[in-house]
Amino acid sequence: MKHSLSLGLLVVLALALLVGCAPLAAVVPAPAVMYHGGPQRTGAYATHSLASFAGVKWQFKTEGQVWSSPVVAGGLVYFGSDDGHLYAVDIQTGREKWRFKTGDDVRSSAAVANGLVYFESYDGYLYALNAQDGQQVWKFRLAGGDVLKLRPAYDDYLSSPLVADGVVYAGAVDPRHCLYALDARTGQEKWNFSPASGIDMVHSSPALFNDTLYFGGDFNNFYALDVKTGQVKWTFKAAGTLNYAPAVGDDGTVYFSSKDTYLYALNGQTGELKWKNQLAGSSWVTSSPAVAGGLVYAGTSDGRQLFAVDAQTGQTVWQANGYAYVWSSPAVAEGMVYVGGGRLNALDAKTGQKVWEFQPKGYVYSTPLVADGVVYIGSNDNSLYALQ
Repeated sequence: MKHSLSLGLLVVLALALLVGCAPLAAVVPAPAVMYHGGPQRTGAYATHSLASFAGVKWQFKTEGQVWSSPVVAGGLVYFGSDDGHLYAVDIQTGREKWRFKTGDDVRSSAAVANGLVYFESYDGYLYALNAQDGQQVWKFRLAGGDVLKLRPAYDDYLSSPLVADGVVYAGAVDPRHCLYALDARTGQEKWNFSPASGIDMVHSSPALFNDTLYFGGDFNNFYALDVKTGQVKWTFKAAGTLNYAPAVGDDGTVYFSSKDTYLYALNGQTGELKWKNQLAGSSWVTSSPAVAGGLVYAGTSDGRQLFAVDAQTGQTVWQANGYAYVWSSPAVAEGMVYVGGGRLNALDAKTGQKVWEFQPKGYVYSTPLVADGVVYIGSNDNSLYALQ
C-alpha cells in the first residue's frame, strides 16, 4: 500500500512538473481602441447592432456638455466633457470609476492601448493616463502659444489620438508644428510635422493605412505622411477647412469632408482625385465619413442632412434628415447607420429609412459608438447615454 501511494505521488509530482515547465502561450495585447473604430477611421463596427430601441440602459451626468465621442475598452467607457474632465464609467452599471481633471474642455475622443488612455484637452496638452485608475503617466505640451486664441469659431472638436506600434500620433492647434509622433510609453517626441507654408493647425484626427498617415489641416491642406519619419508623401489642396478625420477604405481610397461643401475621394498612394461630390444644399460637409458596404456616409451643417454616397462613383444614393447640424459622425454596424444631430437617428444603411430615434434634452454632436448591442452617445444636455 505504501509502495502504491509513493508511485501515485510520483506520478502527480511528475505531471505537476511537466505542466509547470510547459512553455507559456504568448500574451497578445488587446488591440487599441480609438475614435471612429480604429486606425482607418471607417466608423464601421463588427459588433451586434441595435435594430430596435428598448430604452435607456443608463444615463451619466457631467457638469458640462458632452461633445467627445465615447470609446469602450476593458469594461469601461471613456469620454470627455466640457467640465474639463475625462471620465471612465462602468459599461454595465453606468457608475463612475474615476475622473481626471484638465485645464479646459475635453472634446477629443480617447484612444486606449496597452493599459493607457490618451486624449487631448483644450488646455493644450496630450495626456496619457493609467486606464484602470486614471493616474497621470505623462503629458505633452502640443501648443507653444495660448491655444484659446487659436480656437476658431465652429471648430469645436480637437484631434483624437491614434496609437499604433508603440507610437501615439496627435494633431495640434499649433501653427508651427501641427502634428506630433510620440513614444506611447514615455511621451518622448519622435518627430513633428511642420507644414511647408510655415503655418497650419490640425483639428483633424489622423488616419493610418499601411505606412501612411492621413489628416487634414485648418488651412485647406490634406496631408499624406510617411508614418515612420513624418516626411511628406503628397498633399492635396481643397477650397475649405478640413477639420474632420478622414476614412481609409480597404482598397486604400481616402475619403474626407471639407467646409467647401464637397466630399472627396483620393487615391491613397498618389493623392490623385478619384471623385468629389458637392452634397446637396451647398452646406459645409462637417462629419468624419464612415465607409461600409460600398457606401460612404457623411453629414452636412446648415443642410442638416446625412448622405450616403457610392464609394466607387461618388454618386449620391440617399439622404436623410438630421434635424439639426450634423456635426456628429456616422457609425455603421450590422446594416444600421447611427448619426447625431437634433437627435440620435438609427437608419437602414442601404435605404436611409428611419428604424428608430432617441431624443435627449440636448443636441447630439458626439459621434455614436456601437458595442455589443449597446449604442453610447453624448449630448449637449451634459450626459452620456447607454441605449439598448
